[in-house]
Amino acid sequence: MLSRISIKYFSRTYKASLNKDTIPSSIIRSEYAVRGAIAEKALKMQRQMEDEVKFPFEKIIQLNIGNPQNLGQKPISFNREVLASCLTNDIEGSRMIFSSDAVDRAEYYLSHFKHRAIGAYTDIQGVRCIMREVKSFIEKRDGVNVDENNIFLTNGATEGITFMLNLLIKDENDGIMIPIPQYPMYSALITKFEGTQVPYYLDESKGWGMSFEELERSYAEATDKGINVRSMVVINPGNPTGQVLAQEDLNRVIQFAHDKQIFLLADEVYQRNIYVDKEFCSVRKAIKELGSPYDNDVELASFHSLSKGLHGECGLRGGFLELHNIDSVVNLAIYKFKAVASCGNIIGQIGVGLMANPPTKDTVSKEVFDLYQTQEQHIHDGLKYRANLITEKLNSIQGITCNEIEGAMYAFPQIKLPQSYCDLAHQEGLSPDLKYCLEILDKTGIMIVPGSGFGQEEGTYHFRITNLVDSKSEMIKALDRIGEFTSDLMSLYK
Repeated sequence: MLSRISIKYFSRTYKASLNKDTIPSSIIRSEYAVRGAIAEKALKMQRQMEDEVKFPFEKIIQLNIGNPQNLGQKPISFNREVLASCLTNDIEGSRMIFSSDAVDRAEYYLSHFKHRAIGAYTDIQGVRCIMREVKSFIEKRDGVNVDENNIFLTNGATEGITFMLNLLIKDENDGIMIPIPQYPMYSALITKFEGTQVPYYLDESKGWGMSFEELERSYAEATDKGINVRSMVVINPGNPTGQVLAQEDLNRVIQFAHDKQIFLLADEVYQRNIYVDKEFCSVRKAIKELGSPYDNDVELASFHSLSKGLHGECGLRGGFLELHNIDSVVNLAIYKFKAVASCGNIIGQIGVGLMANPPTKDTVSKEVFDLYQTQEQHIHDGLKYRANLITEKLNSIQGITCNEIEGAMYAFPQIKLPQSYCDLAHQEGLSPDLKYCLEILDKTGIMIVPGSGFGQEEGTYHFRITNLVDSKSEMIKALDRIGEFTSDLMSLYK
């Protein structure tokens, strides 16, 4: 009898309880272009290459994502010596290998962990001594007073941004203003939390500048539809556009936010990546210098990250969130979010401390300081050289125009694709810029991301490309291949 029951039970067709019909529709609708169709296709090609399938190129070149060390950038020696010393927890042994200055810094961090246990959880907001380093960093940068209780050490900037968007969005009637083009994490998270994207367009003809009239138009259009605009995102320097906003632009944003009573989210992870004669100005500093009533009223969450900037330590997952003019109930809510996620990973937290409090000529030996400065300058010079190279090379290609890369890690050039090519793409169910990027990957092995994944003016087509390939010759070769492919395309589709 038991045997027959078992046979009958196991003969039923099993249907997965978690499938496309049962997972939240917001997850289905979320898209993240940077790791979308191009990345999926490249992964398949890479596996084929490992199986010795032949392609018309030797390797795939990843110009699609801001992942510096994956493209040859070397880490900063001082920082890695500190991290290594912390991980071994063998100070005397470390002194036999690393500089005394690096080991002294490691000893400082270890002394703030109970039992020197960096494998244990820290306080929810982070290690206090590192929070104080972040506090000092912001105060020195912006000339402000910072309450360290408004600082949260996070797993990259993404975690803090996720917390804030989750708090700001209750339902589909809540809108978040985002720049177009935008970093697609924002649109993906807004969709995930079932809010509404409220796009405001950057002006490509003015170097991806910001227009106050456009902010007003965007806000009015959303509110006319019954959308409750809760917040506005500012990305400076820009991703994917590479522009650096002037303080006057930020002042107008702050005045706009104050007038509309909306929350500001300042994504400032590329603040040290500037290649032109401009200075980075944080939103926090601009608020302070505008004075009352803005400094007393405007609500702000600012984000910074160890992943980007000059250090490029993406895999360490370190970042911080700083709050300004925040209701105590909101601070507690973020604390609850963070408590559920637990503390930021310890190595990332220490990395943030090293970013916020780098060695200076007054705190370390001349030899250590000179090496640190040399390594950072080498990284910056390489990024600047490639930013200029990309701008020059892309503008020399028929059909492509590219604004100057002022900062960050990217260019967002426009490509004027022939109408016959666009018609063919639409017949294939593809956006023309996606077809272009897929075909470049097929023919050249170069990964770039279609502009449609970031948002663009209707009727225009773009792609995003990084300036991160550390090899000068490889970067030139990649740009030449893009030029050759595009010239062939323009000749074929008249």
